[in-house]
Amino acid sequence: MNDALGQLREVVSLLHEGGVAGDAVDWQAAAAELGVESFPSDYREFVAAFGAGSFEDTIFVSIPRPGNSAAPLTVGRLPDDVLEAESMSDWQDSGARSRYALADMLVWGQTNGADALCWVTSDPDPERWPVAVWARQDGGWAVHECGMAEFVLRVLRSDFDECPLSVTTLWGRGTARFLNFRDEERILDEGVDPWTGESMDPFADL
Repeated sequence: MNDALGQLREVVSLLHEGGVAGDAVDWQAAAAELGVESFPSDYREFVAAFGAGSFEDTIFVSIPRPGNSAAPLTVGRLPDDVLEAESMSDWQDSGARSRYALADMLVWGQTNGADALCWVTSDPDPERWPVAVWARQDGGWAVHECGMAEFVLRVLRSDFDECPLSVTTLWGRGTARFLNFRDEERILDEGVDPWTGESMDPFADL
C-alpha cells in the first residue's frame, strides 16, 4: 500500500458505519478514454477503498466512468470553455505558467468552494504526476509535488505553508469522515440529510 494512503486511511473513517465503501473502475478503459497510460497507485487504491464521494462535504473526489463522462463526480479534462476563460491563466507563481499546460490537467476532484483539483499529466509515469490546484478565491493555479492521497493528508495536517484551498474547513482538522456518493444518493432519497441525520422535510416537525 502507498505510504501516504496508509496514513490517510488511519485518519479517515466512513461517515456511516457499514455504509458503501469503494467503487470498481475499468482502469484500462478509463486510461484509453482519457489518453493516459494508467493512474497513480495511491489514487487507484483510494478508489477501491472509498470510491467517489467527499471528505466532510468539502473535498469531493471523482472517479473515471468510461463511456459516461457526464455523470457526477467523473474524472475528466478541463472543458474547452474553461480552458478559454481568462481566470484560468492566473498562476500564483508567474514562472509556472511556462512550465505547465492547462491541456495536461486531469481533474480528479473539487471543493465546495469551486476549487479544481487536478493532476498534471505531462509525465508518462502517473506516479510522478503532481497535484495542481486552481483556487477560486486565492490567486489561481499552484502545483504541489505530491500525489492525491498525500495532498489530502497534508491539508488535514496543515502541512503546507498555507492552506492551498479557498475553503479551510479541513485545514489542520487532523481527521475527516468520508461519504461515498452512492451512499449519499441513497440517504437523500430517504429524505434525510446524510451529514446531519436530520429530515429534509420542512413539515417534519409540524
